[in-house]
Amino acid sequence: MLSKKPEILSPAGNFEKLKAALLFGGNAVYFSGKDFGMRAAADNFTLDEIEQACVYTHNLKKKLYLTVNIIPKAGDIYKLEEYLYSIKNLKDRPDAVICADIGVVSLVRKILPGIDIHISTQANVQNYLSCVEWAKLGAKRIILSRELTFEDIKTIKQKLEKSSVGKNIELECFVHGSMCVAYSGRCLLSNYYASRDANKGGCAQPCRWKYRTHYISEEKRPGEELEISEDDTGTFLFSSKDLRMVEHIGDLADCGIDSFKIEGRMKSAYYTACITNAYRIALDSYYNGVNLTGKLTDKLIEETQSVSRREYYTGFFYNPTQKNAAVCENPEYIRERIYLGTCIGRYSDGGYNIAVFEQKNKIFLNQDAQILSPGHFGEDIIISNLFDKDDNPIESAPHPMMIFKIKIDEKIKAANNIWREREIKPGDILRSGRPV
Repeated sequence: MLSKKPEILSPAGNFEKLKAALLFGGNAVYFSGKDFGMRAAADNFTLDEIEQACVYTHNLKKKLYLTVNIIPKAGDIYKLEEYLYSIKNLKDRPDAVICADIGVVSLVRKILPGIDIHISTQANVQNYLSCVEWAKLGAKRIILSRELTFEDIKTIKQKLEKSSVGKNIELECFVHGSMCVAYSGRCLLSNYYASRDANKGGCAQPCRWKYRTHYISEEKRPGEELEISEDDTGTFLFSSKDLRMVEHIGDLADCGIDSFKIEGRMKSAYYTACITNAYRIALDSYYNGVNLTGKLTDKLIEETQSVSRREYYTGFFYNPTQKNAAVCENPEYIRERIYLGTCIGRYSDGGYNIAVFEQKNKIFLNQDAQILSPGHFGEDIIISNLFDKDDNPIESAPHPMMIFKIKIDEKIKAANNIWREREIKPGDILRSGRPV
């Protein structure tokens, strides 16, 4: 018997990404205000935008969780209290606050007593005793450490089910996206190299930088040198591969995880839509009794490879940290598709269906492309006609954010018979058809 269907939790670095996450299958989003979140470099949300986001999301009967998961110092507390009171005064508020610090949890309980508390992965929870103690302090959900194996998670779940305090606590795990070389993101490299506090959302990502060295040795073990491989570009001693578990949805669900979390608040709206869509298709397929094998798995993998990313691996779910550090071999982002535009409207004219797009990257007449729609894999078309916003024929759409149109004619229909069955809808994404 299948367990309760897990939530898909998607990143929302701004309003565009929030809409993409919800349209393409996210049950909930996590996001941050302008302060106190662990992704300070993302666009993030003003107080007015937080309220607008709450209204928009709740109208869709979905949820949103506000990150307040920095590790604050004494000088941050007054401003943090002011911020939480500002959240309290909103007419529509987030469903939960994500915290990493016990003092922040106490403030949230005091100022926002009606809001759920989720314990951030920054708190590095790795055992059921910690889960129980957080539950005693009012936590509803624990976002487990990324360094746990399936066996670790199963043990935590089983122990919690036998606990009077912890039996109702939810478990959340990251299932896709960037991984940190430090335990649960607790890192001092950024402070050391760039005077930017990673534990307050300012990480400069020095783990991704190039380092030149050949050997390292421990001071009290002279002669015991460890060789570090290096090529012409340097060595990538700290840079972790990206996590991908889309082809292992069954194992995740069988663990009793309540929420599948996708990393990526600093990624594009295309990334958010594409990855959320892939996990939605995988999860729905699994709960509908479809085996995630063969062509379906191949398509899921293809979709997750279409975004800007690093090399993929399965994190530590199958292997503990000491067995596989999973450091990148390729220092650069891998990009296999270009985000061409988003459909913002459609209408009929003279027997044609007209799709109106907002440009994200340059598009050419007769270009191979794909349309990505919620609940569907990318579908091949050829851009056999192209018009500007005033219906003038054009050879390309070269200007950022320009409006262009496509008539869905017989050439486009012939590229894939799916177009005989449905139309492009607002929110659908146009991307390059071939890997770049």
